[in-house]
Amino acid sequence: MKYFVDLLSSLKQGVVFPAYLFYGEEVYLREQAVARFRELLLPAGMAEWNLDLVDGEEITPREIVFRAEMLPFLSQKRLVVVKNAPFFKTGRRSGEGTAEETKVSGKEAVLLDYLANPLPSTCLIFTADETVDKRKKIFRVLKEVGQAIEFTFLRRPDLARWLAKRAGRDGKRFAPEAVDALLAVAGSSLQALAGEVEKLVNYTGNRELITVEDIRQVVACRAEENIFAVVDAIAGRQCRAALNGIRELLAAGEPPQRILSMVGRQFRLILLVRELSQEGYQDKDLAGQLKLHPYAARKALGQSRNFDRPFLEQVLEELLNIDTFVKTGRQEFYPAMEMLLLKLCAGVTSSRPSGAG
Repeated sequence: MKYFVDLLSSLKQGVVFPAYLFYGEEVYLREQAVARFRELLLPAGMAEWNLDLVDGEEITPREIVFRAEMLPFLSQKRLVVVKNAPFFKTGRRSGEGTAEETKVSGKEAVLLDYLANPLPSTCLIFTADETVDKRKKIFRVLKEVGQAIEFTFLRRPDLARWLAKRAGRDGKRFAPEAVDALLAVAGSSLQALAGEVEKLVNYTGNRELITVEDIRQVVACRAEENIFAVVDAIAGRQCRAALNGIRELLAAGEPPQRILSMVGRQFRLILLVRELSQEGYQDKDLAGQLKLHPYAARKALGQSRNFDRPFLEQVLEELLNIDTFVKTGRQEFYPAMEMLLLKLCAGVTSSRPSGAG
């Protein structure tokens, strides 16, 4: 955490280098750092004229330099952020070996020239997920005029303090043992932890204390969350995301029959919630009527708005067919689910899964 605190401290003191490289596995803090630079360097309303956010995989070094050499408009600073910067990786951009690698390195020469004499009014920030190659010339040149900061995962004491502060923003606090329980199942990524805290805040409602049991019910139940994500992806016609959700369940060791059961249960719940809401039930009433936790009831109610009754009934019939065909050996589970999800995301259903004999 010290590297992050030191960076923000120097920024608040007005120490701004012309170039930075933010790299490493802690994505959340990297994004927070970029956001702080934007807040402190650009006056209100000036981002439109003085901020460039670009993808390093989709822009040439010459285009980056062109943007960096532009003068700020009605502002002391201009901010250029290059996400997914590939120039610091080990490998094909090293400038060693094949003619193609030399050619790519040649394209980067213009970027090296700029970094050797950067424009003082521009703050150029590169971000990268990967571990960088500190032997590369571009890394050494950048460090001579700026800073290269590795964003590592926080240690347990820092994570505990961060969780307490994040929960406190919503009037919540963790039971001491709940912090260890959360870290055990969610890991050390602040991006992942932020998402889990948000779910815990919603789950606990008006209750202040977050307990180990809450962790077990909300965070440890990843299978249920994956099912929610699959259904959301179908509603958004995002077939790849839906298929990824099924693959993640399989990779986590969930048996195919249980996956079918969970998907079917969620669609049955959505159908039931849809019917009850049309009868006048409010979301606060649905949980009691269906004996669900309010979080699950709200989730089903939100999803019910994306599907009509005929579609839901057809989905349930298709899932039943797949269950029968898989049990009798007439189909393999994943190809059958893949075909069904492709059809559902396209808004098409039929009475039988494709390929059934």
